[in-house]
Amino acid sequence: MAFHCTRAIIRPHKLVRRLFTSSDKVTVSQALDKITAELDAAAVPESGMSSKYLLSHVLGESKSNGYTKFSDRELAVHQLTDLNRLVACRLARMPLQYIVGSRDFRNIQLKLKPPVFIPRPETEQLVQIVLDTLPFDKPLSILEVGPGSGNICLSLLNENPNVTITALERSPIAAKLTRENAKMLGLDSRLTVLETRVDENTVVDGVFDAIVSNPPYVLRKDLMNLDPEISLYEDLRALDGGAKGLDLVMPILKMASSVLPSGGLVFLEVDPCHPHLLPEHLDEVRYPLQISEVLQDFTGKDRFIVLIRT
Repeated sequence: MAFHCTRAIIRPHKLVRRLFTSSDKVTVSQALDKITAELDAAAVPESGMSSKYLLSHVLGESKSNGYTKFSDRELAVHQLTDLNRLVACRLARMPLQYIVGSRDFRNIQLKLKPPVFIPRPETEQLVQIVLDTLPFDKPLSILEVGPGSGNICLSLLNENPNVTITALERSPIAAKLTRENAKMLGLDSRLTVLETRVDENTVVDGVFDAIVSNPPYVLRKDLMNLDPEISLYEDLRALDGGAKGLDLVMPILKMASSVLPSGGLVFLEVDPCHPHLLPEHLDEVRYPLQISEVLQDFTGKDRFIVLIRT
């Protein structure tokens, strides 16, 4: 179900003018052109993609190109009403994923709702790194820190039937959403979600083969440069990594020292500066961990670190 914009979060001047009236005779292709032009005029990013998703959503399709099979069909009054609301949301810079209420991530579709962090394409690579590195033919117990919507843990569970995961999430809203997505996908029997804040004093029972996390890693100085879609709607706690972007990374590594056996692995998504900063911090705290590998994302930036418990 899509999130419904409220009058409080839509810019007032956008409420005055409706893009479509109940008396309009508009085909799907005509509506696409009109919505794209409206978003372009307001300098909304990726206006064409947004228009396609909004139209497809109104027509009951989940893919961006779903509208194409209805190109010459005239839109019904209730569909025009829905489009007015959805376009107003996008003009208010609400993220498209919140508006349509879902996000495709690797081989699964996740339900999304604000302010839970929207999964990024880079994190799909993190999942692949974990799958490529860990053995596929024996039982594995993985600890995830900060599942958000459940994109990492549920993808791992979906693609490796031998995995069980414990996920630690501080946000009750995000923890609930992860559980809902797990149940919807039929993966809840192998997932345990614990509502807890991870810090230097966090203690977790059990021994795990690996830890995986896409923690808050944005340096605080960089938060002011975020797009409105992020700064206005998403939970900034999922991004703010503190002065050096390591406020949660270091507690995760401390926890790894106690819950991983020798040879256990930590998979992290990080800021490109962290492969340079982290070795010095590891030397200072003397955790029994070594950086095993640094991998780049699809833009060529150092984005993923794999550490091994010595």
